[in-house]
Amino acid sequence: MKRLVVSMLTVFVLTILLTNVSHAINIPLRVVVDGEEVNFPDAQPFIDANGRTQTPSRFIGEAIGATVTWDGNAKKAVFKMGGTTLELFIGKKEYQLDGQKKQMDTEALLIDGRTFVPARYVAEAFGATVRWKEEIKTVYIDTDDVGKVVDEGDTREVAGFIVPKNIDLAVAGSREGSNYEATFTIAFLRKDVEKQKDDMEKILLQRLSEDTVKEIMGLVRTKVKDTDVIEERYFYDKKTGQYMYMPKSWPIRGSTITLYIYIKGYKPY
Repeated sequence: MKRLVVSMLTVFVLTILLTNVSHAINIPLRVVVDGEEVNFPDAQPFIDANGRTQTPSRFIGEAIGATVTWDGNAKKAVFKMGGTTLELFIGKKEYQLDGQKKQMDTEALLIDGRTFVPARYVAEAFGATVRWKEEIKTVYIDTDDVGKVVDEGDTREVAGFIVPKNIDLAVAGSREGSNYEATFTIAFLRKDVEKQKDDMEKILLQRLSEDTVKEIMGLVRTKVKDTDVIEERYFYDKKTGQYMYMPKSWPIRGSTITLYIYIKGYKPY
């Protein structure tokens, strides 16, 4: 009987301790624009099934300085600022930016009559920069550079890709005698891995087809932590007629994800 009582007390204490730990690490998701936290009075932002931060459309739009309207017939949220117009459609990954059709990896949602939109796509459509800090569950949006024209001194050209100089994603040209023309490397020891992935996607879209980039980034985004594994994979882009190779990314601290773009005409297998 005494052993039973001791066992029950032990289970009770452990339950209390684990419950307290669970509450302690349940950090609320925050959105900070230009140093000021955005207040969401009722519906709160959340991470969707695609790993994107969804926020009520009106609050995120107004926080970055855009006007926001809702088109009930087309079921779309419309954001306008300056000469830029962004249209996000409920339940669709396809969206429009100044009339041009584009694709994102998630979709706008309608929940309990409230429109939720992916914060990153809204902010970057108007030229803002976005950072995600996993350890404190915070999205940082900086609009200081909105409208800034990037001159040639801010970029460099690598194998036909225009690469901003102030990014953590490593983009390099080929070495003498190599069979590839460019490499893209995401390093988990550098700042904001998700930003590196987004930069990689944007740069690849400059030359490769959307289908190829979607296939590449679909694999890249499966590695969220440096301990996750990506098996090696080959890709082929019909638009450029080029092969690409992504070697295995090992589950070690500080691991990397690297994409090799082979020279046109070279077949690796």
